[in-house]
Amino acid sequence: MVPLVVAAVVVLALAAAGLFALGRGDGGAGRLLGGGSGSGNGARAEDQVAPVRLTVTPKNRATRVALDARARVVADSGRLRAVRVSGSGGRRLAGKLAEDGRSWVSTGPLAPATRYRVVADAVDEAGTPTRRQTTFTTLRPRAELRAAIMPLDGETVGVGLPIGVWFNQPVADRAVVERRLQVSSSKPVTGAWHWFADNEVHYRPKAYWPAGSKVTLRVRLAGTDAGDGVWGVADRTIRFNIGQRRVSVVDVRSHRMKVTAGGRTLRVLPVSTGRERYPTTNGVHFVIEKNAVKLMDSSTVGIPRNSPGGYYQRVNWSVRISNSGEFVHAAPWSTGSQGRANVSHGCVNLSTANAAWFFRQTRRGDVVEVRGSPKRPGDSFGVADWNMSWRSWLAGSALPRWARARARARAAGSGRRPSCSRPGRRRSGPTRPSP
Repeated sequence: MVPLVVAAVVVLALAAAGLFALGRGDGGAGRLLGGGSGSGNGARAEDQVAPVRLTVTPKNRATRVALDARARVVADSGRLRAVRVSGSGGRRLAGKLAEDGRSWVSTGPLAPATRYRVVADAVDEAGTPTRRQTTFTTLRPRAELRAAIMPLDGETVGVGLPIGVWFNQPVADRAVVERRLQVSSSKPVTGAWHWFADNEVHYRPKAYWPAGSKVTLRVRLAGTDAGDGVWGVADRTIRFNIGQRRVSVVDVRSHRMKVTAGGRTLRVLPVSTGRERYPTTNGVHFVIEKNAVKLMDSSTVGIPRNSPGGYYQRVNWSVRISNSGEFVHAAPWSTGSQGRANVSHGCVNLSTANAAWFFRQTRRGDVVEVRGSPKRPGDSFGVADWNMSWRSWLAGSALPRWARARARARAAGSGRRPSCSRPGRRRSGPTRPSP
């Protein structure tokens, strides 16, 4: 019996060895017959294609999504073929697909209180398509931040006009908003922003704008969190030109105004400035607006109409140089004093002919510098900007020093109220004219 058992074992061993050899005959890795792929219908494990998994943010059905959030789609394998993110009315959100096709991210701002639909199409390595659809809804701000800007788009202005931005809401986070205000000039300038209030900020160069410059202001408020539930919702771009350098110097002691353009003296005009009780503000002013005829009312500057110094009259050729009631204008009633004495209520009086000539020569932003007056500059619009030191101006920026330096470098390396109304009021000082 033992020999028979041994023989059986030997036969089985030889059979197994033969099967193993047959399995190696197709160039495989030594699999048993029936276990390899060969020419059969079974799939090799290493040839199987993993399905594409898409990750979408914000997550599906998310609500109160911040307006500065980015929609993002990521494919863990395969490639994205198309991503569409659309809001109200089918308006598509701009975005960019990565070069490797594995991710897409939005580049445009999100609109407030808007439901967005995300549709992402992808294919795996074998070309099998897949699609994922999600939705999300953005928050509704407590208030929307918008900006009114001086100067106007396309306007040519004088070398002394600062850029003014007035917001319709107080800005709690000034630094965030200031970073979104970008100024570039075709001629290098060193400039900075200065906040006069939570809703008002100005930009000016360290010195007057170079004549002939082309300046661009980009206000990128859309998707900006200004703090306290206030969000920016719209961008604006303003392009304006700097005209010829025009500077007029008023000497209250000699009663003369020298008018220059491009460094050349055009005329020296006799004037009468503010009397002792109502002196003209000393320092640099810039032209705010011009009116061929302006109604001037003394009651708006604290002088009753029926008082000895009161007035209520229409005045010709009026050029406003501050928001505290100071103009350069025609004053035929003071012609006898012009060039001899100061008799006005704070304005710069000219003869009718000289005022008409000056009116025609002047544009918004031209400089009028008053010298020799005892009245120190205040914070009235038209006066405040150029009568503080550069150090004081920089102190009004909300950005740290290094950030201001970077912004100035960008400006150097780059190549009011709304348009329908007058410039904004400063906190102190009357806003109506006095002759």
